[in-house]
Amino acid sequence: MQVKTITVGALQTNCYLLFDPDSREAYVVDPGDEAQDIADAVEELSLQVLAIVLTHVHFDHMLAAESLCRRWHAPLWIGADDQPALTDSRRNLMDLFSPGAVLMLQAQRLLFEGDVLPLGRTQLTVMETPGHTPGSLCLVTDEAIISGDTLFCGSIGRTDFPGGNALTLYGSLARLMSIEGDRTVYPGHGEPTSLSYERTTNPFVLGKVL
Repeated sequence: MQVKTITVGALQTNCYLLFDPDSREAYVVDPGDEAQDIADAVEELSLQVLAIVLTHVHFDHMLAAESLCRRWHAPLWIGADDQPALTDSRRNLMDLFSPGAVLMLQAQRLLFEGDVLPLGRTQLTVMETPGHTPGSLCLVTDEAIISGDTLFCGSIGRTDFPGGNALTLYGSLARLMSIEGDRTVYPGHGEPTSLSYERTTNPFVLGKVL
């Protein structure tokens, strides 16, 4: 699996193109804005989009989802416990960005712990990691973790938004750290990191921030 990062929107969200270099099949993860830039990257790489996947349902991770779903006739897949937030502007934080605006999105598949998303010779396994939102998830392979806003380089996601829960997030963080070996971590914002680096340096993992 190869990973192409496109940083989009006012909050500099990382949209990821996860693709198989042989079949050119791809998942678009967290298309937060700037739909044309994302579409241009897909076209430049000659990719066939299988689905658009959201690591969680906040506006800055999905503003471009509706137009791109239409453009590619691609389904939208989200964590099951985030489904109520799709059209709830308070829970998906659209009220903060554009008061009165409503995103009219509908998920074609709800993702659960252990679901497997095939991509060529790679399998992406869904890990439910609630805390930032109730339905936050990570996509895990043998070499990588797409962590959304659960884990950042040196930090973790906020829990003071609707649906957030700090104790739940710490539990999800502990599960991530228990994954054997090392993985490259691709977060929802900021630079990539690794499990080994976060295990030894992240103050939230080390219990220095509670």
